[in-house]
Amino acid sequence: MGGDFFECVDVGSENCPCYLSLTNDCMTCTRLQGMDHCDCKWAGVCIYNEFIWNKKKIKNPRNDIKVEIVDKKIYDNQFAVLVFKTDKYLSQRFKYPGTYIFMRNPNDSFIYDVPISVMYADSDKDHVHTAIKIISAKTKRLIDSEDNLIIRGPYRNGIFGLSHLKNITNGRMLILCKSMGIAPAVKIMKYYDKNLKMDLIADINRIPSSFAQDCLVDCKADINYLNFKNEYDLDTIKSLINERKYDAVAVFATDKYITLFHNILKSINYDKGFITVNNFSMCCGEGVCGACASTTKDGKVVKMCKCQMKGEDVLKGGVIHV
Repeated sequence: MGGDFFECVDVGSENCPCYLSLTNDCMTCTRLQGMDHCDCKWAGVCIYNEFIWNKKKIKNPRNDIKVEIVDKKIYDNQFAVLVFKTDKYLSQRFKYPGTYIFMRNPNDSFIYDVPISVMYADSDKDHVHTAIKIISAKTKRLIDSEDNLIIRGPYRNGIFGLSHLKNITNGRMLILCKSMGIAPAVKIMKYYDKNLKMDLIADINRIPSSFAQDCLVDCKADINYLNFKNEYDLDTIKSLINERKYDAVAVFATDKYITLFHNILKSINYDKGFITVNNFSMCCGEGVCGACASTTKDGKVVKMCKCQMKGEDVLKGGVIHV
């Protein structure tokens, strides 16, 4: 689909065809890339046909929605957990791993939109939990929100290697996370807690321990706290991987640590699933703005807000590669 190593995360969804179809930039459909023939290799419902039937308009655009804040807790003026209430339709769609949304203070314009990973979606109460690091203007204004938020989503490409997750049945998975990597880690643990045995190793040296513990409460996993800069702790992680023969290893951290653990896995000949967080810059989430655009080694420009690939394919020779 669209190439040998990636597919569009939105293809075949309720949001397909998207804005890229209007400018001949679809990542999958060759007809919606300006060609006069079909050669897309997509086995689902024809995207071009959907586009024509929809009167050459995009399908179900993601719009701004006002939601009510039901809980807010701030830790050391640096981190926060925000919980808001939404409807049943959205709470169901926010629960999948890799989901993120754009959020802003309702008193601000769209230029304050900030992408935030959905940490947990409670579809019984229709409550959505998000973890936020308070950094600068956007997140400061977001935390200043008192009663309501403006959200837009769901967006689906917060994690690379989703195919590995879908293919694991009754297996065991190791999650390595640092700092705000806790948010996507919680999502996976809660979503797969009935199907997978999970071990979590977290480096929380730069975040309040109370923040980490509150985020991880009720997560069904074997949780340990180590220091990813400590050689002894890294050897412990390597031994654990050798001993437990994980079906997948996920790394939710900065590119520095994704590279570090990717190299560790290669050194012990680990050849199973490798999953990473998407660290590319996100601005619009629709593939339009170009903030997340990356050029492949073959000269093709792809939009990393939509480009889903295996985690091991993101890294090549220790650097980001597409």
